[in-house]
Amino acid sequence: MRPSHWLQRVGPIVLLLMAGTLQGCALILLGGGAAGGAAGVAYAKGELEQVHAAPYDRVWDATLSALRTLNIAVSDTQKDQISAKAVGARADGTAVVVTVLPVTKDSTSVRVRIGNFGDRPGSERIQGQVAVMLKEGS
Repeated sequence: MRPSHWLQRVGPIVLLLMAGTLQGCALILLGGGAAGGAAGVAYAKGELEQVHAAPYDRVWDATLSALRTLNIAVSDTQKDQISAKAVGARADGTAVVVTVLPVTKDSTSVRVRIGNFGDRPGSERIQGQVAVMLKEGS
């Protein structure tokens, strides 16, 4: 087998293996990462991040209200001027970690991770509830 034929057969397999180790970076290399960033929402490595157009303290309050509304038992909270974190669990015992970070004076990032590997639909539900709470609080 000539080297060029070997490379044509093995090359795609090597690329797929590399993509598995690079995870989120591979999406950016392939052009798939741009779509998530344009909408202000990104999902990478099991964590869903969304930037909300509201001040940090207001988003933090909305986040805690959203978790209560969704029956997520919060067991620990930490907050200072740089970041805030709520740790809790769903009714089935799955861990939930929500991190809130100020981006600008009027925009705040909320990162949601459910379980060890993430749960995108569950994270989207939490982000959606945060948005609802922000809208109700206007």
